[in-house]
Amino acid sequence: MDDCIAACDFDAWEGAAEALAGGLLHLVAVAAAASANRPNAVGHITQRRLQQLDQPSGRTDFVLQARETVVKMSSLMGMPRAINALHSLAAAVPQDSDLARELAAAPVLRGDADYSHARMRARGLELFSAIYGRHAATVEDRLHALCPDLAEVIVVDSYGRLLGETRRLSARDTELCAVGCLVPLDVPAQLKSHCLGASRLGASDAMVQAAIRLARLVCTRRP
Repeated sequence: MDDCIAACDFDAWEGAAEALAGGLLHLVAVAAAASANRPNAVGHITQRRLQQLDQPSGRTDFVLQARETVVKMSSLMGMPRAINALHSLAAAVPQDSDLARELAAAPVLRGDADYSHARMRARGLELFSAIYGRHAATVEDRLHALCPDLAEVIVVDSYGRLLGETRRLSARDTELCAVGCLVPLDVPAQLKSHCLGASRLGASDAMVQAAIRLARLVCTRRP
């Protein structure tokens, strides 16, 4: 189904999420739309933000952050939806433009030179502890009891290699995007955990509530 988004939708979204300043609002919206499997909406959101930015460097930074948002959220929403979202995001960038060339030249953040299992595990545990606080060890033990392989994948790959990379998207902003991503997935326990995690990483309560409101609006299809 083709997603039609009018200016009034954007006005409502931006009005409901004023606590999310600047491009962060649009990144949370991208996370929610991708997770809801509304890939065309991802393209519309990207175009909206690009129209608001005057400087070429700002446009490049935003698209790189939007791509990074989708990559990170693939650990929560799954690869198929991430691929769909990235297709739409790419289509929002004019081909043979300076922006397209800047994006093509951007360095890969997760290349072989940056990877070691031990480092990713340590980074994953650090982020895991920051998000879950004093409950981190209990949560990890429960995951191990469910399936040791899954626990290892979550710590090393999801938290270490994906979510723990902060060169383009900070830990706080990543958690706010995670909140937006989890709303359409209807997983209350995980949503609560990441709302608390966002707060522990520096997000205000107003920012967390704005991310929830925004995600709900983004996931509501127009008749």
